[in-house]
Amino acid sequence: MKASPKLQSLLNMDSDNVGKTRRPRRSKADIEDAIHSAAVSQIKKKGFSLALVTDIVKRAKIEPIVFYNRYKNLDEFYDQFVKEYDYWLTDLVRDDHNEANSEEGFSNLLEKLMNNLLGEEIMTELLRWEIAEGNHITERTARLREMHAAEMTNTYLKSHPTPDYDIVAITSLLVGGIYYMILHKDRSSLGGIDINTNAGKRRVIEAIRAIASMLFHNRENSGLVNGDETSSAEDYRYNFEKTCRQRVDADFRDHVEELMSARQTADRERIAQSLRKAGVSDEVINSCIASAD
Repeated sequence: MKASPKLQSLLNMDSDNVGKTRRPRRSKADIEDAIHSAAVSQIKKKGFSLALVTDIVKRAKIEPIVFYNRYKNLDEFYDQFVKEYDYWLTDLVRDDHNEANSEEGFSNLLEKLMNNLLGEEIMTELLRWEIAEGNHITERTARLREMHAAEMTNTYLKSHPTPDYDIVAITSLLVGGIYYMILHKDRSSLGGIDINTNAGKRRVIEAIRAIASMLFHNRENSGLVNGDETSSAEDYRYNFEKTCRQRVDADFRDHVEELMSARQTADRERIAQSLRKAGVSDEVINSCIASAD
Protein backbone atom coordinates (compact mmCIF):
# COMPACT_ATOMS: atom_id res chain seq x y z
CA MET A 1 0.00 0.00 0.00
CA LYS A 2 1.46 3.37 -0.94
CA ALA A 3 1.91 5.88 1.90
CA SER A 4 0.14 9.24 1.72
CA PRO A 5 2.27 12.29 0.89
CA LYS A 6 1.98 13.59 4.49
CA LEU A 7 3.00 10.22 6.00
CA GLN A 8 5.86 9.93 3.51
CA SER A 9 7.08 13.39 4.51
CA LEU A 10 7.14 12.40 8.20
CA LEU A 11 9.00 9.21 7.37
CA ASN A 12 11.59 11.18 5.42
CA MET A 13 12.07 13.56 8.37
CA ASP A 14 12.65 10.64 10.74
CA SER A 15 15.12 9.16 8.26
CA ASP A 16 17.04 12.47 8.06
CA ASN A 17 17.27 12.66 11.86
CA VAL A 18 18.67 9.15 12.26
CA GLY A 19 22.26 9.28 13.47
CA LYS A 20 22.11 12.97 14.38
CA THR A 21 23.05 13.84 17.97
CA ARG A 22 21.24 16.80 19.44
CA ARG A 23 23.54 19.23 21.26
CA PRO A 24 22.70 19.13 24.97
CA ARG A 25 20.98 22.23 26.32
CA ARG A 26 23.22 24.45 28.41
CA SER A 27 22.18 26.69 31.25
CA LYS A 28 22.69 30.45 31.17
CA ALA A 29 25.61 30.08 33.57
CA ASP A 30 27.19 27.38 31.39
CA ILE A 31 26.97 29.63 28.35
CA GLU A 32 28.48 32.58 30.22
CA ASP A 33 31.34 30.37 31.42
CA ALA A 34 31.89 29.10 27.88
CA ILE A 35 32.03 32.66 26.50
CA HIS A 36 34.40 33.75 29.27
CA SER A 37 36.71 30.76 28.79
CA ALA A 38 36.72 31.24 25.02
CA ALA A 39 37.55 34.93 25.43
CA VAL A 40 40.44 34.11 27.78
CA SER A 41 41.85 31.65 25.24
CA GLN A 42 41.56 34.06 22.32
CA ILE A 43 42.96 37.04 24.24
CA LYS A 44 45.96 34.97 25.34
CA LYS A 45 46.45 33.93 21.72
CA LYS A 46 45.79 37.22 19.89
CA GLY A 47 45.48 39.97 22.49
CA PHE A 48 42.50 42.24 23.14
CA SER A 49 42.93 44.21 19.91
CA LEU A 50 42.90 41.24 17.53
CA ALA A 51 40.43 38.88 19.20
CA LEU A 52 37.15 38.68 17.25
CA VAL A 53 33.58 37.79 18.17
CA THR A 54 33.66 35.06 15.51
CA ASP A 55 36.69 33.50 17.22
CA ILE A 56 35.02 33.63 20.63
CA VAL A 57 31.66 32.16 19.56
CA LYS A 58 33.35 29.41 17.57
CA ARG A 59 35.48 28.38 20.53
CA ALA A 60 32.53 28.67 22.92
CA LYS A 61 30.47 26.48 20.53
CA ILE A 62 27.55 28.88 20.40
CA GLU A 63 25.74 30.72 17.63
CA PRO A 64 26.58 34.43 17.15
CA ILE A 65 23.00 35.35 18.07
CA VAL A 66 23.56 33.83 21.53
CA PHE A 67 26.49 36.21 22.07
CA TYR A 68 24.65 39.26 20.70
CA ASN A 69 21.59 38.51 22.85
CA ARG A 70 23.88 39.21 25.82
CA TYR A 71 26.20 41.93 24.50
CA LYS A 72 25.63 44.67 21.95
CA ASN A 73 29.15 44.27 20.60
CA LEU A 74 32.67 43.21 21.58
CA ASP A 75 33.35 46.50 23.38
CA GLU A 76 30.40 45.94 25.68
CA PHE A 77 31.62 42.42 26.41
CA TYR A 78 35.16 43.70 27.16
CA ASP A 79 33.70 46.38 29.42
CA GLN A 80 32.23 43.62 31.59
CA PHE A 81 35.11 41.19 31.13
CA VAL A 82 37.92 43.46 32.37
CA LYS A 83 36.03 44.56 35.49
CA GLU A 84 37.24 41.47 37.29
CA TYR A 85 40.77 42.80 36.71
CA ASP A 86 40.02 46.44 37.62
CA TYR A 87 40.84 45.84 41.27
CA TRP A 88 43.72 43.43 40.77
CA LEU A 89 46.25 45.74 42.43
CA THR A 90 44.01 46.20 45.48
CA ASP A 91 43.70 42.43 45.80
CA LEU A 92 47.45 42.12 45.33
CA VAL A 93 48.43 44.47 48.14
CA ARG A 94 45.54 43.86 50.54
CA ASP A 95 47.46 41.46 52.77
CA ASP A 96 50.62 43.59 52.83
CA HIS A 97 49.05 47.04 52.66
CA ASN A 98 50.08 48.04 56.18
CA GLU A 99 53.58 46.66 55.66
CA ALA A 100 54.41 48.99 52.77
CA ASN A 101 56.35 51.21 55.16
CA SER A 102 58.88 48.48 56.02
CA GLU A 103 61.79 47.18 53.99
CA GLU A 104 60.39 43.66 53.86
CA GLY A 105 56.87 44.81 53.03
CA PHE A 106 58.07 47.19 50.30
CA SER A 107 60.16 44.54 48.55
CA ASN A 108 57.48 41.86 49.01
CA LEU A 109 54.88 44.02 47.25
CA LEU A 110 57.11 44.55 44.22
CA GLU A 111 58.10 40.87 44.10
CA LYS A 112 54.44 39.87 44.32
CA LEU A 113 53.61 42.32 41.52
CA MET A 114 56.18 40.73 39.22
CA ASN A 115 55.22 37.14 40.07
CA ASN A 116 51.51 37.80 39.61
CA LEU A 117 52.03 39.45 36.23
CA LEU A 118 54.23 36.56 35.12
CA GLY A 119 51.45 34.15 36.07
CA GLU A 120 48.46 36.17 34.82
CA GLU A 121 48.55 36.48 31.04
CA ILE A 122 45.25 38.36 30.82
CA MET A 123 46.56 41.15 33.04
CA THR A 124 49.67 41.35 30.87
CA GLU A 125 47.51 41.59 27.74
CA LEU A 126 45.41 44.29 29.40
CA LEU A 127 48.58 46.32 30.04
CA ARG A 128 49.57 45.81 26.40
CA TRP A 129 46.11 46.94 25.27
CA GLU A 130 46.29 50.07 27.45
CA ILE A 131 49.55 51.07 25.75
CA ALA A 132 48.32 50.29 22.24
CA GLU A 133 44.83 51.81 22.39
CA GLY A 134 43.09 54.63 24.19
CA ASN A 135 39.41 53.96 24.89
CA HIS A 136 37.01 54.26 27.81
CA ILE A 137 37.89 50.74 29.02
CA THR A 138 41.69 51.08 28.99
CA GLU A 139 41.52 54.59 30.43
CA ARG A 140 39.32 53.39 33.28
CA THR A 141 41.57 50.46 34.22
CA ALA A 142 44.67 52.67 34.07
CA ARG A 143 43.07 55.32 36.32
CA LEU A 144 41.89 52.73 38.83
CA ARG A 145 45.36 51.19 39.03
CA GLU A 146 46.85 54.65 39.60
CA MET A 147 44.33 55.31 42.37
CA HIS A 148 45.16 52.04 44.12
CA ALA A 149 48.90 52.64 43.78
CA ALA A 150 48.43 56.08 45.34
CA GLU A 151 46.74 54.48 48.35
CA MET A 152 49.78 52.26 48.84
CA THR A 153 52.31 55.12 48.67
CA ASN A 154 50.15 57.30 50.92
CA THR A 155 50.42 54.59 53.57
CA TYR A 156 54.18 54.99 53.49
CA LEU A 157 54.06 58.80 53.49
CA LYS A 158 51.77 58.87 56.54
CA SER A 159 54.40 56.96 58.50
CA HIS A 160 57.32 58.92 57.02
CA PRO A 161 56.14 62.44 56.14
CA THR A 162 59.72 63.61 55.47
CA PRO A 163 61.43 60.67 53.74
CA ASP A 164 65.06 60.90 52.69
CA TYR A 165 64.11 59.89 49.14
CA ASP A 166 61.18 60.52 46.82
CA ILE A 167 59.60 57.12 47.48
CA VAL A 168 56.75 57.77 45.01
CA ALA A 169 59.12 58.46 42.11
CA ILE A 170 61.34 55.50 43.01
CA THR A 171 58.35 53.16 43.27
CA SER A 172 57.00 54.42 39.94
CA LEU A 173 60.33 53.70 38.25
CA LEU A 174 60.45 50.21 39.73
CA VAL A 175 56.85 49.38 38.79
CA GLY A 176 57.33 50.79 35.30
CA GLY A 177 60.50 48.73 34.90
CA ILE A 178 58.66 45.58 35.98
CA TYR A 179 55.85 46.32 33.51
CA TYR A 180 58.31 46.76 30.65
CA MET A 181 60.27 43.61 31.46
CA ILE A 182 57.02 41.62 31.56
CA LEU A 183 55.78 43.01 28.24
CA HIS A 184 59.21 42.57 26.66
CA LYS A 185 59.96 39.06 27.96
CA ASP A 186 58.85 37.16 24.84
CA ARG A 187 60.86 39.39 22.52
CA SER A 188 64.28 39.49 24.10
CA SER A 189 66.14 39.59 27.36
CA LEU A 190 66.75 43.03 28.85
CA GLY A 191 70.28 43.87 29.94
CA GLY A 192 71.05 40.18 29.62
CA ILE A 193 68.27 39.35 32.12
CA ASP A 194 65.64 36.83 31.00
CA ILE A 195 62.80 36.82 33.51
CA ASN A 196 61.36 33.71 31.88
CA THR A 197 64.08 31.86 33.81
CA ASN A 198 64.47 31.39 37.55
CA ALA A 199 67.94 32.91 37.36
CA GLY A 200 66.59 36.04 35.67
CA LYS A 201 63.73 36.42 38.16
CA ARG A 202 66.16 35.96 41.04
CA ARG A 203 68.37 38.78 39.72
CA VAL A 204 65.41 41.16 39.56
CA ILE A 205 64.24 40.17 43.04
CA GLU A 206 67.73 40.68 44.45
CA ALA A 207 67.85 44.12 42.83
CA ILE A 208 64.46 45.02 44.37
CA ARG A 209 65.71 43.92 47.80
CA ALA A 210 68.93 45.88 47.40
CA ILE A 211 67.01 49.07 46.57
CA ALA A 212 64.64 48.50 49.49
CA SER A 213 67.63 47.96 51.76
CA MET A 214 69.23 51.22 50.66
CA LEU A 215 65.99 53.14 51.11
CA PHE A 216 65.12 51.87 54.56
CA HIS A 217 68.60 51.41 56.02
CA ASN A 218 69.43 54.97 55.12
CA ARG A 219 66.43 56.08 57.14
CA GLU A 220 67.42 53.83 60.04
CA ASN A 221 71.02 55.06 59.96
CA SER A 222 69.81 58.67 59.90
CA GLY A 223 67.80 57.94 63.00
CA LEU A 224 70.85 56.53 64.77
CA VAL A 225 73.05 59.49 63.86
CA ASN A 226 70.42 61.99 64.95
CA GLY A 227 69.80 60.21 68.23
CA ASP A 228 66.28 59.09 67.37
CA GLU A 229 64.81 57.68 70.55
CA THR A 230 62.91 54.98 68.67
CA SER A 231 66.06 53.55 67.10
CA SER A 232 68.94 51.67 68.62
CA ALA A 233 72.01 49.83 67.44
CA GLU A 234 70.58 46.60 68.82
CA ASP A 235 67.33 46.96 66.87
CA TYR A 236 69.22 47.81 63.72
CA ARG A 237 71.49 44.76 64.06
CA TYR A 238 68.52 42.48 64.77
CA ASN A 239 66.62 43.74 61.70
CA PHE A 240 69.68 43.47 59.50
CA GLU A 241 70.34 39.86 60.57
CA LYS A 242 66.67 39.00 60.08
CA THR A 243 66.75 40.42 56.54
CA CYS A 244 69.91 38.43 55.73
CA ARG A 245 68.31 35.19 56.92
CA GLN A 246 65.21 35.85 54.83
CA ARG A 247 67.30 36.45 51.72
CA VAL A 248 69.30 33.27 52.25
CA ASP A 249 66.07 31.29 52.71
CA ALA A 250 64.56 32.82 49.55
CA ASP A 251 67.68 32.11 47.49
CA PHE A 252 67.71 28.53 48.75
CA ARG A 253 64.07 28.06 47.73
CA ASP A 254 64.84 29.43 44.26
CA HIS A 255 67.79 27.04 43.95
CA VAL A 256 65.60 24.08 44.94
CA GLU A 257 62.95 25.14 42.40
CA GLU A 258 65.58 25.22 39.66
CA LEU A 259 66.82 21.76 40.60
CA MET A 260 63.25 20.39 40.63
CA SER A 261 62.54 21.97 37.24
CA ALA A 262 65.70 20.45 35.78
CA ARG A 263 64.79 17.05 37.24
CA GLN A 264 61.30 17.21 35.72
CA THR A 265 62.76 18.11 32.33
CA ALA A 266 65.17 15.18 32.51
CA ASP A 267 62.38 12.81 33.55
CA ARG A 268 60.17 13.92 30.64
CA GLU A 269 63.02 13.42 28.17
CA ARG A 270 63.78 9.96 29.56
CA ILE A 271 60.12 8.93 29.28
CA ALA A 272 59.91 10.36 25.75
CA GLN A 273 62.95 8.34 24.66
CA SER A 274 61.43 5.15 26.07
CA LEU A 275 58.17 5.79 24.21
CA ARG A 276 60.01 6.45 20.95
CA LYS A 277 61.82 3.15 21.30
CA ALA A 278 58.43 1.52 21.79
CA GLY A 279 57.26 3.02 18.47
CA VAL A 280 55.06 5.80 19.81
CA SER A 281 54.91 8.84 17.50
CA ASP A 282 56.29 12.23 18.54
CA GLU A 283 52.83 13.76 18.14
CA VAL A 284 51.36 11.43 20.76
CA ILE A 285 54.38 11.86 23.02
CA ASN A 286 54.19 15.67 22.87
CA SER A 287 50.46 15.54 23.51
CA CYS A 288 50.98 13.39 26.61
CA ILE A 289 53.72 15.66 27.93
CA ALA A 290 51.58 18.76 27.34
CA SER A 291 48.69 17.14 29.23
CA ALA A 292 50.99 16.27 32.12
CA ASP A 293 52.25 19.85 32.31
